[in-house]
Amino acid sequence: MKGPEAAVDDILNNRCNRLWGLRHGESRANVEQIVVSRPGRLAFEWASLTDRGRQQAEETARNNRMPSGSLLITSDFARAHETAQIAATAWGTRPVRIDTRLRERDFGSLEDGPAARYDEVWAADSENRGWPDGVETPQHVAARTRALIESLIDDPENEASEIVLVAHGDVLQIMEAWLKGLDPSQHRSLPHLRNAELRLLTPTKV
Repeated sequence: MKGPEAAVDDILNNRCNRLWGLRHGESRANVEQIVVSRPGRLAFEWASLTDRGRQQAEETARNNRMPSGSLLITSDFARAHETAQIAATAWGTRPVRIDTRLRERDFGSLEDGPAARYDEVWAADSENRGWPDGVETPQHVAARTRALIESLIDDPENEASEIVLVAHGDVLQIMEAWLKGLDPSQHRSLPHLRNAELRLLTPTKV
């Protein structure tokens, strides 16, 4: 198994795969401004896509065509999984693959509370210390997403030219940060990833 630095180098130098991040569409949790970050009924059932969220996912898929051989890997939380299914149907890709390493960042004691408290976490991120109780650090999110990428690099059967990771805002922005050589704690310095936004995480290959 390669180390994290080698994995990053392989991704950036690999001319066979491009890595994309797709944030889920608008969810019930977004509308009601509630933190839903842990496995359970809220994540798997309640915080599904709204009608607007489904429309956002459909529009993104329609405006950003992917080859039918593309690989979609998604968080198992309802809002991400539904988004992935919509995209896969529109693009005619192989069945969606679920990977729990793409789950939402665990916001610990903030769970089921007001989303306004995200600001406390992001302030702690910028200083790399002082997170509220039980909050998953950017470094831990980076480690689990690195592990996922390493597994894709090491998979001899992975021949997809386009890999789309369907997940959550913090998870994808932390991944983008370390892929760009930034400290994971600086993920908020990157442009905000909107609902159902598709973003290229690795450089375009020529």
